[in-house]
Amino acid sequence: MPTLHLTDIVVSQLKQPGIYFDRTISNFGLRVGKRRKTWIVVRGRERLRTRIGQYPTVKLGDARRAAHKLLGADLEPKKKQPVTFAAALPLFLEENYRARSPRTAYEAKRHLETHLVPALKHKLLPEVTDEDIGKRLDKLSKVPSEQLHCFRVARTFFRWCTRPPRRYLPHSPLEGYPAPSQDKKRSRVLTEKEVVKVWNACGGMFGDMVRLMFLWGTRSGETARLRKSWIEDEILTIPGAFTKNGRAHSIPLLPMAKEILERQMGKSEYFFPGHIKDSYFNDGSWGKLKRALDEASAVSDWQVRDIRRTFRSTLAKLGIPREIAEILLNHVTGANKNDLDEIYDRYDYLEEKRSALTKLEAHLTKLLAR
Repeated sequence: MPTLHLTDIVVSQLKQPGIYFDRTISNFGLRVGKRRKTWIVVRGRERLRTRIGQYPTVKLGDARRAAHKLLGADLEPKKKQPVTFAAALPLFLEENYRARSPRTAYEAKRHLETHLVPALKHKLLPEVTDEDIGKRLDKLSKVPSEQLHCFRVARTFFRWCTRPPRRYLPHSPLEGYPAPSQDKKRSRVLTEKEVVKVWNACGGMFGDMVRLMFLWGTRSGETARLRKSWIEDEILTIPGAFTKNGRAHSIPLLPMAKEILERQMGKSEYFFPGHIKDSYFNDGSWGKLKRALDEASAVSDWQVRDIRRTFRSTLAKLGIPREIAEILLNHVTGANKNDLDEIYDRYDYLEEKRSALTKLEAHLTKLLAR
């Protein structure tokens, strides 16, 4: 007695007399006679045949449902096979960050692959517990900002796993799990003495990135991604795809900054390349180097992002107009900013930017000479 995957087309074309069992439901099939086709179910140890009805009066779908009832089968669809953490990750990144900026997608990928994948990649999603994730987050306790961002990305990932149509999980293991810390509105501004100590302690590629941030007020991610091709006519322009607010940011190059960039003029397209070919300095590498810088400078209780606040405070001390200071930080200010304003900001304010940065470099030079 052959076993087939019965479909409406297959059933309609069966002519040879015999019993054809269905692959979908055990012990359910179609008996083909000379004149009629009859749905049957074979039940019990005695293998008794029970007629359900004749085809085509009883359609295939109706016959299957009747067979389910007679055989006591579960009418619910079969559960999906569980997937591993590593198998779900690329689908999540592609779907959830499709409309987000490349920087946001990169950061989410970095947090998950760096901090969670090594321990969880082979685990089936239903087996992942809040304790598993908690252990990974605990390892980031010395870098609370990294810890909090990793937690948020992980929480988004597991929520995504619970949603249709995938429903890899009935509920997230981080459901009700408290955030390891909270965003704090910082007010830390490094004093002039602290700036000098940190500047003098800066060494190597990491130190040069920190120094550029003191000179430009750029964010760490923007600074690490600087490319040689972004420079034209003594102006470095960070494309909008690489800035937090999506707006291009042009910076006139002055002596102190040019000296740093020339020192990092290697073979790579990036001024600050990573270990992998054609990559930039990894964002996840800042923590260890920052702690070493703290020790070397004897300046503590500050974060890299405090440099932007220090930069802004210094501009105010130097009498730089607020509007120019905000433009140097690439902040979008005012409710009426538009794309035309962005073009003007990039080109019409270059001299004002140059003047402000000249004052800043002169100020730093005096501080360092004391």
